[in-house]
Order: sequence, then structure tokens, then C-alpha cells
Amino acid sequence: MAALKEIYSKEFLANLIIEFSKACPKLNEDQFYKDIIAKPWKQLELKQRISRISDVILKYLPADFDDKIKIIRKFINNLNQDGIEDFNFPHIYLPEIIQKSGMDHFEESMKALEFITIFTSAEFAIRHFYLVEFDSTLKQMIKWSKHPHPMVRRLASEGSRPLLPWGIGIPKIKQNPEVHLPILENLWNDENEIVRRSVSNHLNDISKLKSDLTWNFTKNKLGHSEKTDKDLRHALRTLLKKGNKKALSAFSYHTNWIPKSAEMKLHSNKVRVGERLHFMIRIQNGNSKSVKLRLEYKISFLLANGKSFKKVFQLGEVLLEPMVIFEKLKSHSFVPITTRTYYPGKHSVCLVINGIEYDSKDFILNS
Repeated sequence: MAALKEIYSKEFLANLIIEFSKACPKLNEDQFYKDIIAKPWKQLELKQRISRISDVILKYLPADFDDKIKIIRKFINNLNQDGIEDFNFPHIYLPEIIQKSGMDHFEESMKALEFITIFTSAEFAIRHFYLVEFDSTLKQMIKWSKHPHPMVRRLASEGSRPLLPWGIGIPKIKQNPEVHLPILENLWNDENEIVRRSVSNHLNDISKLKSDLTWNFTKNKLGHSEKTDKDLRHALRTLLKKGNKKALSAFSYHTNWIPKSAEMKLHSNKVRVGERLHFMIRIQNGNSKSVKLRLEYKISFLLANGKSFKKVFQLGEVLLEPMVIFEKLKSHSFVPITTRTYYPGKHSVCLVINGIEYDSKDFILNS
């Protein structure tokens, strides 16, 4: 599978030059291409390639900010006319152009980002304006949360997330995530799923900083509808993984239940990188009543520095009848992936029931 950075292929860049030259007729196409792929292009990662493309485009745009925006608008309109759909990730270098050149033109930049984010998300670019004009940007985001277009409404939530992946950190938001509650209040029941999903992720971010804030926001909204309950469950996922009794009880999990037995059995206590760890869980309900259980397993991964990192994985949920034994087979892949490197040595895995750990087992990961 090709790395994500390869979206900026020769074909993509060739099309970019063709389309950009239509919006900017005096463009030196050959030099434009050479500037983009100049060394060390092949070694640049995705974010670095995005930044390179935005820098090169800025080099060829007019000095006047309004003229820059006119060309960008024309470029996007041309792409739309050619059948390029909105919410297009590869063109995420466009809002970065506004971020790099529009700090002294706040109002014009906001209008530009409002237009651009419909075509490709401005969630990363808007955060730089928070650092320079926090109050004005916050006011704009609240206004956008009532915008008729879902991608602009999504920006209001996604761009203001306290812990946005890839996004530059904003200390004021981390310290006071409640400043965005008006935005989330406007959007939690949005008609568009992608907007609601952003709200869920935003609330989950907050739960890692101020868990009570997320719980107090969501508790009175549960039961509104099946679709919003699904989104609110996603918002509470970190609290559920941590065994927060309020969150677990809200979804009818039996938090005070104690199993008669809860076992984790490994097929083998040795596994190689590239293979799968096979195991079975066995849970017995000794009660006279049925219990609803949230089942997970937690692996303690060995890191390069010798310390460990724990991550929780889903096993599902089960309604366990009285005096019944529940068994389930499961395997976990140790095939290398781009987001995780595996280090040989001692690891462990344990069963997690309603947020409580049971029966940890050690195993050795070999290279």
C-alpha cells in the first residue's frame, strides 16, 4: 500500500499545473514544476509536501492579498467545473496559503477560508488565526456553527478541537475547552453526520482534559434519538474505556457486577512480529440476573526506551444470562503498520470488563 504522501504523484502535479495555469495565465509551468519537486522532495513526508506546494504557489501568486484570493477562487471554481468534488483532501495546501499570507488581513482571510473549506478542509489553517486573534477567531467560529453549508459548520467544530491530530496546539483551548461549548451546542444534533462526528471527536478531546465537562454536556442529551445516541457514545468513548461509571451506566452496563470467573487464555505465550496473538476469553455470570457487559482487551506494548504503552481494543458487548459461561476466540495482529512499530520483548494482554481489568497474561514478542 502506497504511503499517503504519494497522493502528490507526477500525475496529480501535472494536473495541478494545468489547472493553476488557467487561473494564473502568466505561470511559468516548467519552473513551477521544478520548484515543487526540488530536492529533497522524495524524502519529504505528507505535511512537508503540503507545505512545499503552498510555498511554491505563494511564490507565483501576486503580492496583493485580494488578487491572491481571486486566483484561488478561480482555481477552485475551475476544478469544480471539471468534476473535482468538494471536501477534497489532496488540495489541503490551499488553506495553508491563506494561513501563510493572510494574518494581516483577518476579515478577508475568514471569507477566503469559508469558501475554501467547502472544497478542502481549513481545520489546520484556522488554528493559526486563533494564536494571533483568539477572540475574533472564536467569534467567527461560533458564527460559522450556524452556517448553511455543512462543511463550514464542520470547520467550526473540527478546527477548534483541543487535541486535533496534526493541528497546531492552542494553549487557551486546552486550558479552557468550555469556550467552544456554544459551538457544540449548536451542532451536536446537526442533520449532517460528518458534522455530528466532528462534535463527537471534539467532546472526546475535552474528556481527556476535563472529563466532567464532557459528561455534563452529554448526559441530558442521551435518549434524544438513535442517531445522536450513537454519536454521543462515540463522544464518551475515552470515558467508557477508562471505566467511568457514569458513562457506563448511561448505556445500561452493569458497573457493580462481579464475575464468578473471568479468564484470559493464550494459545501461545510467544508470537513473532508479522504474526497474530491468539487468545480466548472466558467469563462466568454467577448471578441470578442477566448483565450487560462491555468487553475489551488491553495490550501493554514495549517501547524502544524500555517503557510500556497501553492501548485498549474492542471485543464488543454481550448480555450475559444468569449462571451462563461466555467464551470468545480472538486474535491480535502484530503485522507492522505505519502508525506503530513493534519492539521485541515482554508484552502483556488483559481482559477488560466494563472498564475493569481482569486476568493479565504475559507473552514474548520475537522479531
